[in-house]
Amino acid sequence: MNDLRTKAREIIDKSLVIDTLGGAIVHPTPHVDEGTYEEQVLGYGWTAMNACLVSEPTYNATWEEVLAAIYENFLYFEISPKVRHVETVADLLEAKRQGQLGVFFGLQSGSCLEQDRKRVRLLHKLGLRVLQLTYMERNFIGDGCLEPENRGLTHYGIQVVRDCNRVGMLVDCSHVGIQTTLDAARHSAKPIVVSHTAVRAIADNPRCVTDEMMLAVARTGGTIGITPYAPFIRIDRTPTLDDFIDHFDYAIKLIGEDHVTVASDMFDGKTKVNWPTPWYYPEITKGAQYSTRRVPGFSRKSHLTDLVEGFLRRGYRPETIEKILGANFLRVLREVWK
Repeated sequence: MNDLRTKAREIIDKSLVIDTLGGAIVHPTPHVDEGTYEEQVLGYGWTAMNACLVSEPTYNATWEEVLAAIYENFLYFEISPKVRHVETVADLLEAKRQGQLGVFFGLQSGSCLEQDRKRVRLLHKLGLRVLQLTYMERNFIGDGCLEPENRGLTHYGIQVVRDCNRVGMLVDCSHVGIQTTLDAARHSAKPIVVSHTAVRAIADNPRCVTDEMMLAVARTGGTIGITPYAPFIRIDRTPTLDDFIDHFDYAIKLIGEDHVTVASDMFDGKTKVNWPTPWYYPEITKGAQYSTRRVPGFSRKSHLTDLVEGFLRRGYRPETIEKILGANFLRVLREVWK
């Protein structure tokens, strides 16, 4: 093992590594040959993940579908000693100490709330800790990133943000429209995040965040999670690992190293064969052809060490890398979760 790779692994082992959007924990693909999925992820160096309860092609799940997903995850926790359900920061720290994979529930759309704000508190009681307001399109809360009118939060949406603050639920503005994000930042009394995105100034994609959005989120004390989804990194060709790190460079220069995190938005094994985005949301891929769904060099959770090596080659200090890997998001969770 070369010196740079050894140093990268030392940084990972020292860090509390949080995947700010890490796919699902139930039914990951492919099925692993040895051990369990969570054992493999732990071996790669990850500590915890925001586990999406409802999977693609549409994340606008019904209330019943969300409850079923929560129940299924609870069943999995009962038979998986290497997984710890995380509801508090103390749970997360204990997962690190015990060598378990900490899993906290997230939803990628607030559509399941319909027009019943009581469901925010109910979901919190059931373990949900991250609520993404919209998924691409408009719902009762506000406009998603693909809505041309860009109308922002509704009055109901403002109340949902306040309810999240009240119960200790983190507001996530991934897949959310520009004005909706700005409104959420203005009305939230706690930090908000964009858990998985990239920089629109580099890749002009509607799922990427503008400078104005990044600055607004940072002013709340929140974070921007850079994810290796190929169409977010380059809009003209398959991106490289260096292209991916360019997005971190830009975000750090604009909002500072205390407000940037990393999100895999994956579990290992997904390929173009089961990649529905070009058909469901062609506005995201814009007809470009990509040889892989993710950035080569960070297309699997096992590539975490490769990413940290890339940061080191770019001249990032170990302290900066530790912040990106988890310390920044942990700070946000301390301020938001109760």
